[in-house]
Amino acid sequence: MRKVLKSTARVVVRDSRECVRLYFQYNKEIKPMEDGPIKIYRKLDTGFTFDWDEMEYFDGMLPSDEDLIFEGEIPVINTFCEYIDRDVELGRVYVYWIVKGDSTPAGPLAVKIRDSRIWWSYERIAEEVMALKRDFPEIEVIEEGRSVLGKPLYAIYAGNPDKRIVSVGAVHAGESGPEFLLPNLRRLLAEEAKLIKRVGVAVFPVVSADNRDAMAGGVPPYIRKNAAGVDLNRNFDSLWDTNDTMYGLSSLDPMSPTYHGLSPNSEPEVRAVISCMEKANPVAVFSYHHLCSVTSDRALTAFEAEGDTEFLTRANAITKVYSEAFRAVLGAQRSDNTDAVCGCSVGSLPSWCYSRGIPCFDFEMSPTTPSLHCGTHDVTTPEALKSCADSHYAATLKCIQLFA
Repeated sequence: MRKVLKSTARVVVRDSRECVRLYFQYNKEIKPMEDGPIKIYRKLDTGFTFDWDEMEYFDGMLPSDEDLIFEGEIPVINTFCEYIDRDVELGRVYVYWIVKGDSTPAGPLAVKIRDSRIWWSYERIAEEVMALKRDFPEIEVIEEGRSVLGKPLYAIYAGNPDKRIVSVGAVHAGESGPEFLLPNLRRLLAEEAKLIKRVGVAVFPVVSADNRDAMAGGVPPYIRKNAAGVDLNRNFDSLWDTNDTMYGLSSLDPMSPTYHGLSPNSEPEVRAVISCMEKANPVAVFSYHHLCSVTSDRALTAFEAEGDTEFLTRANAITKVYSEAFRAVLGAQRSDNTDAVCGCSVGSLPSWCYSRGIPCFDFEMSPTTPSLHCGTHDVTTPEALKSCADSHYAATLKCIQLFA
């Protein structure tokens, strides 16, 4: 019989350092001081590989006697118990089990200890949005919708409302966005107030908010889909019913990481992004991808744009300016070819924008920006994030000047 129910493990910050919070409930028939002590087991796992292994990797794991880290009673508050494990290290993967008396262990509960400076919780993202509104009252913050799990999805609008560059973060939960988009917006508002009166900006810092928060909280694998199991970059109403077979997958298959959902625009996060686009009057849209809070300047646009000379001429003029400014700050070699790759799938944000004549780019990693490749393996450093932020800031600023 399992006597511990509803057990969760999450990375939290206590006293300025990352810890693991175990939160669990007893079986309703169990009395706290009876049926034996609480035992908590923890195992350090060194075999899990990011962007390769999934949560099934941990299936069937069981603790051994040497994994015991706590035995005793834990206070019960409103039928739930909390245990904070402070003896953890950044970058490590730990597996926990909770046992009451001689019952079947609850677990395995796997957690990756991610740096809260690099992976912001949803709470931190919302706090930064509200801080921007407080410090720059001239901007407009609009709740464009709510996520599957009810988190407010904010868009921030500043400057000229008739002509804006829009930046979009974390369409895929395990990729990049809020941790540099919000600091860069703060810098832009402080340093370039006159410029953005000519060409405004809009920022949608986090689209897949539920699972971005889950990753910040320590879910070990890369998460691509939203909390409803839909790839948001396949759900937009643009050739949605066409089967996308990118990566050898099928967007029609609910089990696929690229599943497009039950219907176009079915997901509240996608509808919120569309609402933002319709308000923003974008002259260009930048959507940030790759992995683990960093990406570079490899620009992809809708595959349907192939052969559209007029559109690609406009698009490539933007990506040239972006890449040159990005690489000048990053200190990377200049690219011989800065043209956008027509590689974004049906149902993607770039596809939706292309159907409306708007240049939109998914920024991915380039093989010639090695200082940012740490993101590929979920070992992004604060220094890499700062370098990424500074480079994208310079590139966005140059593009704003291009349209001024």
